[in-house]
Amino acid sequence: MNVYHAGDLFDFKHLSGNLLLSQAIADVSRGRYRTLLPQANEGNKKRNANIRNGDLDMVMSCHLALLNFDGTDLDSGTVVEFMAAKMLDIPCVLLRTDFRNAGDQAVSADPWNLMCSGYPRSRTLLVNALALYNETVASPGDLSAYLHKIAERTIEAMDEVVARPSLFGGDLSRAEQVYSWFVKSCGSDFEHLMTPERIQTVLKEKAELGLLS
Repeated sequence: MNVYHAGDLFDFKHLSGNLLLSQAIADVSRGRYRTLLPQANEGNKKRNANIRNGDLDMVMSCHLALLNFDGTDLDSGTVVEFMAAKMLDIPCVLLRTDFRNAGDQAVSADPWNLMCSGYPRSRTLLVNALALYNETVASPGDLSAYLHKIAERTIEAMDEVVARPSLFGGDLSRAEQVYSWFVKSCGSDFEHLMTPERIQTVLKEKAELGLLS
């Protein structure tokens, strides 16, 4: 399954961390999960709607999404991608490796703004990155056991969330209507990239994987 791996991508730590975790997930899952990194497609291109459209194309096409929910305030682009995934009923894993509590919730254990919690087909995974680092890193530079542990937990969460039933209930025509409306609501020529034919292809693939039922 293709996994859209969302998160900050503005500095070395973000870019390298995303890549290392993606590689670890592919290795530990033995290729069952293939992560798609938006950082691999953006490069140094002009920052405009084309980049946004490319990322939304990846979100729509993916089978599930892995979203890094780190920081004292969640990355706004990642939150938009999460909301896009929820509008399309795409299974999501919300991964937080930041041990700081940065939320305003009294009931949920999610350590972030309550507006980002409570959505169907979403699974929160909290990993204390610093504590795990101290437990698993035996020598400087050896991150293999550390990455393996995070990847294991992430794969377990992804396995669980993709098994949850879809809101579409197997209704392919309904899914096509929702996907088409989403494309129209995005504007900025997104419909030129995600055409009706492309939507049909994407949904057929998801249906074959049992993700729409």
